[in-house]
Amino acid sequence: MSISLEVNTMVRKASDIPPVAHAEAGQQSRIEYERVLALLESLEGDDWQQQTYCTEWTVREMVAHLAGSMTGSTSLSEFVRQNVRNPYIKEAEEPVDGVNRLQVEERADKTTTEIIEEFRQSGPIAIRNRQKLPWLVRQIPIPDVGNVGYLMDIIYPRDEWMHRYDICAATGKKMVITPEHDGRLTDLVLLDIAKKLKKQLAGRTIVLQITGALSGTYRFGHQTEPDCALEIDLYDLHLRASERISTDDALKRTAVSGDEAAARWFLSNATVLY
Repeated sequence: MSISLEVNTMVRKASDIPPVAHAEAGQQSRIEYERVLALLESLEGDDWQQQTYCTEWTVREMVAHLAGSMTGSTSLSEFVRQNVRNPYIKEAEEPVDGVNRLQVEERADKTTTEIIEEFRQSGPIAIRNRQKLPWLVRQIPIPDVGNVGYLMDIIYPRDEWMHRYDICAATGKKMVITPEHDGRLTDLVLLDIAKKLKKQLAGRTIVLQITGALSGTYRFGHQTEPDCALEIDLYDLHLRASERISTDDALKRTAVSGDEAAARWFLSNATVLY
């Protein structure tokens, strides 16, 4: 079977993407904070009441979560209050749901101006604290996540990036995208997918071509001739990887060449933490 790809760039092996270094993660966090803040400052009127891809949240509730997450890293006591002593954690199916609930409920009576100001003030402190964590603390394991370092370096900036898109999609705002920042964050998602699927590929090889705001072509597996090739928009990739859209919805938005069963398998399993 021959699968042709109309691409202008080389095919990269997803598993060979360099992992993020701690200093680089700090820079990513700073850039993402600045872009999210600029977006929040542009919101007005009905923007705040728009429904997001996170179906239980409006834009206002999503911004409350973002502010609460930043504040959660401004001190050890606040981190413990939100993530350990939080009574909602025991009630939730996933601990993160309990944390999110507390963050949103505690800001229900604040004005949107106050929530933005909290994000503005807490952000630089949170990023600085996350960068200063001792190596031993960063190695502390977190169930279903990895460790503290992975949470700080990978999940927090990725979560903010995805919510920035959620807000843009809900309000019609333009998403600011650059290859150096957003392309690198996307690469790290693909690296995590490659790690997750390494033992599950079972001889399959999938080529993924990303189009739209950013472009690139990536290979999962070792065979020269892929079982299938998928062409998917950048945002649709993240929507599926974060499980905001279903496998069926992702397939409707994806051009597939080759084995459709392999393509479905890939999209079904290509999900990671955000």
